[in-house]
Amino acid sequence: MSLAGRSTFRANPRYDLVPADRLTQADRRLLGEDADLYGVLRPQPGSELDARSCSTDVALLFLTLKEPGALPAFARHKLGGDAEGVLARLVADGVVEVLTGRGFVSGAAAADVLSPVGSSAGQGRIAELSMEALRYGQTLEGLSAEALAPRLYSYGRIPYSPALRRRVPDERATEKFVGDVAGPGWAQRPAWSQPRSPWRLWTRASLRHKPHDDVAYKLYVSPAFDAVPAAVAAVSGTLAASRGVIAFKVARDVCGLCRPDKLVVYFDRLDDLRQGASLLAQEIAGMPAHGVPFTSAVTLDGLLSWGADPPPDARLRTSWRMWVTQHLADYLAAAAGRTDEPWQFALQRLQMAGVDTDTWAPTGSTWREALP
Repeated sequence: MSLAGRSTFRANPRYDLVPADRLTQADRRLLGEDADLYGVLRPQPGSELDARSCSTDVALLFLTLKEPGALPAFARHKLGGDAEGVLARLVADGVVEVLTGRGFVSGAAAADVLSPVGSSAGQGRIAELSMEALRYGQTLEGLSAEALAPRLYSYGRIPYSPALRRRVPDERATEKFVGDVAGPGWAQRPAWSQPRSPWRLWTRASLRHKPHDDVAYKLYVSPAFDAVPAAVAAVSGTLAASRGVIAFKVARDVCGLCRPDKLVVYFDRLDDLRQGASLLAQEIAGMPAHGVPFTSAVTLDGLLSWGADPPPDARLRTSWRMWVTQHLADYLAAAAGRTDEPWQFALQRLQMAGVDTDTWAPTGSTWREALP
């Protein structure tokens, strides 16, 4: 039976609905100016729930379901074909509970009545790394979502061992190891080479136009540590004349070279990224790979993958991969201790947010949907 077809729901009794005009001025400023905002769902003391802003439609549904019953007719009419997805998100987030043989449940406890997870968590090596990261994350019980997110984001980083410290002891040694990459066709950007920046950046010397005020597409080039010089040389030589390339950056110190996302190429358009990736894949085929979790695979060995950053004027100051890992951390933390496999609930809930966890590829509408 579909979730919307189940007979009985109720508003979560551990939430209090507070209209916006009864909030403090500081709280109202945080919520912003939204004409459809009704107020806030405020968790009762001792609840593990999170406070949530609430639209007028959700508020009406919440108030109606104070008395348990079927999904109201107005909600079925209003939601139409979106009813199943919207209701699943409300149940997964604990706003609404559904009656099962175990009583009223929501969140991770309702995972078995939500849409099943049919995801491979990516393709090839990226899938393996992403699944490993999720399973690792669910073992870290007791960590807050804020503490868990960076662990997911940096999963796969190789240890900064004493041997590496002796081999590449400082920034000057790192530059020597990486090699001279600011050749013809590229110009170094001093503003990106300040001591506090973790990156060295090069842009196209011929770049005269301002990049589109839209999503910035990122090609991750993720070689094993010893292959970094060859990979950087390949990027510099192969992509200097490639259409749509805005810039590329490489980690400026040995700690940065230990991370999976150590070398990134920026493109103005997704089609240009795909063409550039095809050229580069031929040049570096067979190179030992590291692999960046939670990115969209270009090559199955994990050597090349891609993601996207939000528009430069967006309120969301994050990257695609950071946005994904922050949300996965939220869902893992919410499911801890409430289901045997929190990673399954995390994938399930991310799918409800519109992310294709089979590819980890951001869609054109992803940032527009994420900003609210």
